[in-house]
Amino acid sequence: MVAMNLIRILVATVWTGIIGVPLLIVLYLRYWFGLLIAKLGRRDVFDRILDWNAWLAGWVAQRFWTPLLLALVGIRLRVRELVPVDWSAAHVVCANHASIFDILALIRAMPPPFRFVAKRELLKWPIIGWALRPAGQIIVDRGDHGGAVRSIAEAAVRRIRGQVIFFVEGTRTRTGHLLPFKKGAFHFAADNSLPVLPTAICGSYATLARAPWWRMHPGRAIEVQFCAPLAPTAPGEIEPLLEATRSEIGRVLGVPSS
Repeated sequence: MVAMNLIRILVATVWTGIIGVPLLIVLYLRYWFGLLIAKLGRRDVFDRILDWNAWLAGWVAQRFWTPLLLALVGIRLRVRELVPVDWSAAHVVCANHASIFDILALIRAMPPPFRFVAKRELLKWPIIGWALRPAGQIIVDRGDHGGAVRSIAEAAVRRIRGQVIFFVEGTRTRTGHLLPFKKGAFHFAADNSLPVLPTAICGSYATLARAPWWRMHPGRAIEVQFCAPLAPTAPGEIEPLLEATRSEIGRVLGVPSS
């Protein structure tokens, strides 16, 4: 098992490089050009470049990167919508987080463009982390609450198109139970009059929990279930929105909270 998982990791690393290096070149050339234009007073052009970069990165990841990675582990992905989701409209996607496979599952489940709210530490990851900023993902520093709030607020100012994805527990669960939800996603939704899309990811914890790669268990099924969108609320009324989101995700997962 350990030897096979090592081979899987090696193949995934090589494939990530093959797909990621050309993509990085395109993203960074456009990103640096956008920064130059923004310094000349055309921030709107820079925002459009980030929008296009986010779409391109999402399209490449969905069509080429994630299918092989999921196939390597023999993951069968199922996607369900309790009610049809209007993907042409923006949502704040609030998902539980139990495994690194959650990211791959969401990339496969939603049409681009989409943006993840990612912790700053991921910027150090080769290829994947290096692509986050030029691909227009939202970077937050969990050690700097004020800075994290500003990063999310700046993203709101850009009027991002597509889906904005929050792992609302803030980190991966170690037990499979739901952790307390952070409030950032709900402030973002309320402040920008966006609906929340509760999203339950089932089965990823059994595939690879928050543990070393050699504990990976291939051949499992992961299901992404999009619940009914929750209507926007006023900025000062996020607690009911948070509780409703947690209730929906917990109901689908069928797990206790902790």
